[in-house]
Amino acid sequence: MGAGGSATLIDAALLAVLVAAYLWFIRSGARGTAAPDRIARYRRWMTYAPAAFGGSALLVLLIAGDIAALATLPAEFVPLVDDARRIAGLGDNVAHIQIAVLAAVLGSALIGVALAAWRKRSGRGALTPHAMAALVPRDRTEIGWAGLLATIAAIVEELYFRLALPLILARLSGSALAAILIATLMFARAHRGYGWPGMAFGVFSGATLALLYLVTGQLWFAMLAHALLNLNVLVLRPMLLPVSSSDASRS
Repeated sequence: MGAGGSATLIDAALLAVLVAAYLWFIRSGARGTAAPDRIARYRRWMTYAPAAFGGSALLVLLIAGDIAALATLPAEFVPLVDDARRIAGLGDNVAHIQIAVLAAVLGSALIGVALAAWRKRSGRGALTPHAMAALVPRDRTEIGWAGLLATIAAIVEELYFRLALPLILARLSGSALAAILIATLMFARAHRGYGWPGMAFGVFSGATLALLYLVTGQLWFAMLAHALLNLNVLVLRPMLLPVSSSDASRS
């Protein structure tokens, strides 16, 4: 067997590791919202997700000799950069792109808080699926746990769904675009516990974060954007608009 065949076998084995970790999380870790105690929900998720996503991603990158990809966009993704920047319409100045993205995240957060405040005053309730509401904190202790969960989720999910998984898929399939699309759908499926609204948002946010990763070439910035989106829902809104007893009884 030639070097190419050996490399393909190694990549196939690494993909098997990633898929096994994914299925383990789907079957075990994603059930964290069903834990009887609210703090236990956070702890359970933070036990499974770092191991399933972060651990498997780092292991695969290490074995594949791709640790440098943590700081540099892999060569497999480079051909998609120009098209990604045209789609984003933000030019090719990375600093300007980052400023625009952060401004958009801040603006959407403010709009979201304003909309949530209006709905609360009008007695309409929060626009939060029941399963997702189970993770929304109700007091300052829970806010601390939720903030930790939001940050860890951003880091390990970007490692897995934006880097390790699509990278190995791209090598096996020969198509980086197909690899990113598959990884995005798997990202959405990982949020099945939040219902169809959670999965739909998973497709949108996953595609947006993948686009952001391509246009900036910086995984850390995709992690930052992901963390800010999570913190908006799990920390900012609960701090500014505490969950009422009636809302809490629904979740």
